[in-house]
Amino acid sequence: MAYDIYCAFDLEKHKQTYVQYLEVVILEDGTVEYAVPSHQEKLIALACQKRGVTRQELNDLCPREYYYDFLTWLCMQANAVAVWNNDCCHGPGINRKQIGTLRRLKMAGVYGGTIPKI
Repeated sequence: MAYDIYCAFDLEKHKQTYVQYLEVVILEDGTVEYAVPSHQEKLIALACQKRGVTRQELNDLCPREYYYDFLTWLCMQANAVAVWNNDCCHGPGINRKQIGTLRRLKMAGVYGGTIPKI
């Protein structure tokens, strides 16, 4: 079976398969999952599952001040970090496991952004 974004994330296989491509989310426990079909949709699904709400109920919970920063709010709701090649988006609750995973991705050469501080 070929390795692609629908497989469980494997750092070595990712490096062998993709060049300059990283679209993942880092879960609360430091696990990496591909952001399929997109970061926003993946975070919505994670947040709905975590909060036990429907998509509409989740949308209704979003405070007005996050209408234009919806991705950050979704990261907070899902306790996850959205990651691209050279950047990441997270809420104030980023934890040591997530930072450790970002460091591993950076040391492996697939993430080129900064490492947030707690």
